[in-house]
Amino acid sequence: MATSRNQSSRNAIEAAINDHIQLVQMQDSYLTPEALVVKTGMSNTTDALEIACGYKTQNAGDTASSPSTYLKNHLQDPTIAGETPHPAVTIDWNDANRSLLVLTYSFEAPESSIGIEKRIVDVNPNFSSQCYDVP
Repeated sequence: MATSRNQSSRNAIEAAINDHIQLVQMQDSYLTPEALVVKTGMSNTTDALEIACGYKTQNAGDTASSPSTYLKNHLQDPTIAGETPHPAVTIDWNDANRSLLVLTYSFEAPESSIGIEKRIVDVNPNFSSQCYDVP
């Protein structure tokens, strides 16, 4: 019975992580240059891309971002993908690389002999390929 309970718990955790990964990928694919215009409130895609790509700031005094930081901030919004997918799972959002957002999902394995497990996902912001065309 313990094995069945462990397997059921593992299945729930793995399913929650997989669902969250799909949500992240979906929301990233929706973040097109046109969507950036709506999100930033800018009047054209060049201005919106300059902000998302980190070439300029939206408000005076703001610190310039990077594509991975912009995506991280977007995804961490609770209405987008910022909610933890399962109570046993923690997410580390690493935007240290300018062009790559690394999500690390950590959880204590239901089986007592395993310990902490991690799932790592690299996300290249959908709009970042457009950053090279921004003046």
